[in-house]
Amino acid sequence: MIQRFESNGRYHQAIQYGNLLFLSGQTATEAGDDISSQSRAVLRKIETILKQHGSDKRHILHADVYLPKGDMVQPFNAVWDAWTEAGYEPTRACIIAALGRPQILVEIVVVAAIADDDG
Repeated sequence: MIQRFESNGRYHQAIQYGNLLFLSGQTATEAGDDISSQSRAVLRKIETILKQHGSDKRHILHADVYLPKGDMVQPFNAVWDAWTEAGYEPTRACIIAALGRPQILVEIVVVAAIADDDG
């Protein structure tokens, strides 16, 4: 069964299919105009959404990270590395691409498993 959550008419914030949870791209322009601040805010948003739907960052299976410039990879990675837990890092892609608005410095899409007792 497919469950869809929080539609804005264009997309859903999250979709659950079986024990998989698919999150739409998360951004955080309200966090400021530097890559580190936006990255930390996006990761907090992802954690909140995962928790609302029975998951957490340990259950992220894959993340697609979108950045507008290659020189943002290193500062993003510093935030990412501090956020992930050793042994629970997901698969990941980092894509340099034009984002929806110039103010968006990072967008992250994740697929996670619903949390269970597997740790």
